[in-house]
Amino acid sequence: MGRKMKILIAEDDLVSSKLLKKILETQGYDVLTAKDGQEGWEIFQKEKEDIGLAVIDWIMPRMDGLKLCQKIKKFQVPYYIYVIFLTGKVDIDNVVEGLESGADDYLTKPFNKRELLSRINVGKRFVQLQQKLREANNKLYLLAITDGLTKILNRKAFLERLEEELSRMSRENSFFCLIMFDIDHFKRINDEYGHLAGDKILVEIVRRIKSQLRSYDIIGRYGGEEFLVGISGADEELGVKIAEKFRTCICEKHFDYNNKIINISISLGVDCQKIKTNDNITQLLEILIKRVDDALYKAKETGRNKVVYSNKLLRK
Repeated sequence: MGRKMKILIAEDDLVSSKLLKKILETQGYDVLTAKDGQEGWEIFQKEKEDIGLAVIDWIMPRMDGLKLCQKIKKFQVPYYIYVIFLTGKVDIDNVVEGLESGADDYLTKPFNKRELLSRINVGKRFVQLQQKLREANNKLYLLAITDGLTKILNRKAFLERLEEELSRMSRENSFFCLIMFDIDHFKRINDEYGHLAGDKILVEIVRRIKSQLRSYDIIGRYGGEEFLVGISGADEELGVKIAEKFRTCICEKHFDYNNKIINISISLGVDCQKIKTNDNITQLLEILIKRVDDALYKAKETGRNKVVYSNKLLRK
């Protein structure tokens, strides 16, 4: 929802519409009015980001209240729209029909001002609680997929995202590059400078690597000091160039910690594949990770601070 909750009134009776608008505006609400269901639907589509409540008359020309309510409730918005029916129909069957169409409450004509405001306030509280619940769920979701230290995707979330990206690449018969890197002699850094220094270095390394990425590239923490980067559309030549940029952005500028200069380097393993339509994505994912892991091991084994592609030493 937008900056301030608005109320939509769809009422074909001009006197009732003006009275509703006046009452609600005196309570500080922003009110939008429509003379029938069709106009109400058009206004809703334009103002949907800010509308939190709708007061809808049951019987209206062009589109009745039931239809308008159903369309509003079916419309894909990431928040709750609270609907109150305004009706002269008081028998139980009509009330049930209105509520089953998606309405949250109803108010009978002629309405009482105190009752109207009471029901509006209930609706407002409900919408606000739904908003808080969504925000809490979003925070929980981010906690579930994010590495607590570096604020990038954690291992599980990265692998899920990677599988999605490989599936997309298979539909396009496009290249995909996977890069694995870790920090050289990281245990020694922790032992000499402390784990707090190690944490700060991890955060800074991720910041530098992210500065080299495009907005749609993906990065995740795979293990303690191991990270994975997925580059869509990159073949072997481009993948190695990107990995080399990662390497130089780390080793060519020292890290400062408590007025101490710490020189850091990373080792990287690279593999690129052209993803085909009939590829087994789960199997391909395992192969890619195995290849970059082997390449990273080769980089470590042959001196560190280098890029290795598919177990072939390419650069020092």
